Amino acid sequence: MTHQTGTFAVQGTTIAGLKETVALAGRILNKLGMVDYLGHVSARTEGGIIIKPKHSPKITGMDKLEGRHMIVVDVDGTLIEGDEAPPAEVFIHTEIYRRRPDVQAVVHTHQPAATTLGLVATPLKPLLHIPSSYVSDPDVGLWPCPLLVTNAQLGAELADSVGQRDFCHLQGHGIVALGGSVEEAVVRAVMLEEQAQANLAVLSTGLEPREITPGEIEQLQSHRAPVAGRWAYLRELVEAIQ
Repeated sequence: MTHQTGTFAVQGTTIAGLKETVALAGRILNKLGMVDYLGHVSARTEGGIIIKPKHSPKITGMDKLEGRHMIVVDVDGTLIEGDEAPPAEVFIHTEIYRRRPDVQAVVHTHQPAATTLGLVATPLKPLLHIPSSYVSDPDVGLWPCPLLVTNAQLGAELADSVGQRDFCHLQGHGIVALGGSVEEAVVRAVMLEEQAQANLAVLSTGLEPREITPGEIEQLQSHRAPVAGRWAYLRELVEAIQ
């Protein structure tokens, strides 16, 4: 992991390149039906936080946003680069980064299955093989509040609920997924949704499923393909192969 030197960001790429990655992440999540014009992805740099602007008549669906549209805010959510205002819920990101120096990217979505599962506050059972290698702890985390995170106090409450987890439900609202890179945070959000879909389907039957055991999860994790491969597949969903 390289720290910023000149035009370089903490995730080993240029600031411009990281802006493109954040925008691409939004297009991927939109393609998968996990966001629309709401929701946001961010990336930490040594000089600030890259994030999409607040939605407006000019800044519309995430499927239309590119790197040039991304803005940079400081750890208090104040705009330091760009012409558009930060999203109202920028404090989701700033307060998580403030408490978690290990986190380099945050994804916030309203993805339907995981959001629905959060309503009943039930443990997320490890049911599917690859998703369980990413989402192995049934205690995903829960912030029991449906409010928009429009100030630092609410952001701090959410960040406290996240704790050291990789995920958290915002009950009646959506989820957050964290990662050491944009790619990892997005893949985790996708895996969370797949696991939640399976959990909801099983709950609807009233039957008790076979859960993947801790030992099996360890084996799955040891044989799991790198995040880069899954990111390449997701990227191909929205971009023509060059």
